[in-house]
Amino acid sequence: MSSWGNNDNAANAPYWAVNSTIVNAADVKAVAAAPTAANVALLYGNTTAGVYTTNATIGLFLVDAAENSAGSDNVTAVSVSTGGSRYLEAPAVTFSGGAGSDAAATASIAGGVVTSIAVTNTGLGYTSAPTVAIAKPKRTIPTSGVTIATEQIAYTTHGLVAAEEVKYYNGGGSSITGLVDGTSYYVSAIGLAAGTFRLAASAGAAAGRTALAGVAIAGTGGEFTCTATTLATGDHIVFDGTITGTGSITGHTAGKIYEVSAVTGTSPNVTGFTITQEDGTAVVSTAGNGTGLTYTPYTIVMISGTGNNAQYFEIQGTDAATAIADLGSGSGGTQVTHQGWVLRTVGTGGRAGRVQYETLVALANPIGDGSDDIIFPDT
Repeated sequence: MSSWGNNDNAANAPYWAVNSTIVNAADVKAVAAAPTAANVALLYGNTTAGVYTTNATIGLFLVDAAENSAGSDNVTAVSVSTGGSRYLEAPAVTFSGGAGSDAAATASIAGGVVTSIAVTNTGLGYTSAPTVAIAKPKRTIPTSGVTIATEQIAYTTHGLVAAEEVKYYNGGGSSITGLVDGTSYYVSAIGLAAGTFRLAASAGAAAGRTALAGVAIAGTGGEFTCTATTLATGDHIVFDGTITGTGSITGHTAGKIYEVSAVTGTSPNVTGFTITQEDGTAVVSTAGNGTGLTYTPYTIVMISGTGNNAQYFEIQGTDAATAIADLGSGSGGTQVTHQGWVLRTVGTGGRAGRVQYETLVALANPIGDGSDDIIFPDT
């Protein structure tokens, strides 16, 4: 009695095909150790990377004559060459070139890298494998993540660092007022926390300026005097430390951020300034020398309006993932040698773009179509 059949389902697949998945003994997974019904069911039609051996996607398919010759102008696989880094959201995957059209795919991520790409539309008319582009890591910001009063953007564990370049895209909707679609900004060091950040217009502005000199508290409503400096309304100042001399600022804590609401003079000869809380609330103070505090000014991008829920920031200073597309079986693609039960191996990493077909059982008349039209198109 034959150990396989010619119907396109896992029950008819050759059990011993599981053992054929051992590409490298050091990489083989425990699931590939035994030719059981459960293991062959996992292998049948598999398109998930690393199930049987690392650095490869291995699946068992029943290929008929039409499938063997029809897929050479279709994109049937996309292999990850490098996974990139800092991905917290699955990136977009696009195709260009190859003289065809309409191919589409989706990426999966884990641990901050792109781990696999699944073809969702094979496209048509490709005479050569198209170029694959994987978008850079991004952080999508809903309107609820924009706090106008403090110029803050919220994103849980965003992973951004001070002075890092990010490019703002409105996603096709209205932009945050103060930001321009497709424009680069820089993460400001002021108040930077694991879940929030502010923006500066340049890398230099993001780092903050030299601390103000000769500062004294001059009045009861947040008025200060200082040695001539560059300062403007809308700038923010970090007041670090605690007052050990005379004077006071009600509610002050070390590292608190205040906004400049008015200045005396013109930069670079500003000799006085008034502050408010970041939300515009008045500051209560008493005059004195303010000894013990340091005053570090920052110029940040002022925002109003919260934009829309599709807007995002794309991280510029990082390596995006890369991938290689493959065409299907047939003239112009990677040819299956004979219809029947075929083991398909798609490389990843250094072997990305390499597709190998091994006919395990040649059959004259395969029956059925096991819903594998992405991998082996019928037309």
